[in-house]
Amino acid sequence: MDVFEILAELERREEQIEIKLKKILEANLNPFPGERIQKAKLLLKLIYEFKKHIQADEFIQAGMKLRDLEIEGLMILVEKSPSLK
Repeated sequence: MDVFEILAELERREEQIEIKLKKILEANLNPFPGERIQKAKLLLKLIYEFKKHIQADEFIQAGMKLRDLEIEGLMILVEKSPSLK
């Protein structure tokens, strides 16, 4: 994946996280959904920081934020299967 594909995927994931966060807050089935809310906010923060580093051409720091996103469970890089000829 190149940088633009990663950015597009992160923007899509960012929208999904924001929608899910909104649903959590609206449903409030669990009286203490704090853990899920904190996780969503952390993911949004890491996505924002990744974008900031890309815009500043700080690719090493961006890669570190991408790694942090993956550690938190947000898998972005999908390995392509080798094509059969």
